Amino acid sequence: MAASATAFAQTSAESQLLARLNQVRAQGVTCPGSGRRPAAGALAFSNTHAQAARIQANYMTSSGRITHTGANGTTPRIRAASTGVNAVSVTEIIFMGTGLNPEAAIQWWLHSPVHCFWMNEARYTHAGASIVQGSRGTSYVVVLSSQPR
Repeated sequence: MAASATAFAQTSAESQLLARLNQVRAQGVTCPGSGRRPAAGALAFSNTHAQAARIQANYMTSSGRITHTGANGTTPRIRAASTGVNAVSVTEIIFMGTGLNPEAAIQWWLHSPVHCFWMNEARYTHAGASIVQGSRGTSYVVVLSSQPR
């Protein structure tokens, strides 16, 4: 499942989502279950990460499923590699809601022990986001990685 290397523009909502994520990282947070997470550096936008996020956001919206497992059983690492992401550590954070509200995704992630931990993990330096609206909901996916190799 190779994705096109063609760049696509981030929507205003996708840019807002990453900007807000970087604000959270800059402040540090207290995550449920893991306690205080120190401030982490800003995530650099990556088109290849955004393409990987779009693959999963499209899948979640079309299937109506909130899942890290994609079409044909793909994982975040496989989807990221298919778009050209080559890093030691790769993860994604996901949310599905209604309407277009990036802050709702941020707030949900901040209250989820696992998502809060990973969105504030300092080893992640690059990210791309995708928000896809459909009849089954609005999917929010951010793919994060360590420094590309």
